Amino acid sequence: MKTENSLPTSSPSLLHTCKYCNQALPLDSFYVNRTTLQPDKYCKQCRKAINHKRYKKEKLSTGIPPERLPYPVITQIEDRETRLQLIRNARQRVRLIVERKKKRIKEEEERRES
Repeated sequence: MKTENSLPTSSPSLLHTCKYCNQALPLDSFYVNRTTLQPDKYCKQCRKAINHKRYKKEKLSTGIPPERLPYPVITQIEDRETRLQLIRNARQRVRLIVERKKKRIKEEEERRES
């Protein structure tokens, strides 16, 4: 015998109340937890609104406005001297990182040989 592991969502008589908007809605208006097979306490519309608000709040709590990038885009800097200084700094950092990586690879090869 096969047992049914999902909620009967096709029956219109089964209603569930959303804890956010307090509306009695059919079960197909709710997400279902896969492990417990229980409907969510918020309807799909309210769940989306709650998640959207939380996402915006977390994004604003980082202190970075959503329209601003957390780093300067070198090509968008108007001042030529500042832009050149940032380019030189970036090149130097990349060069140091590449040198460290080459040194680490060389040391690993020497360890393997000995």
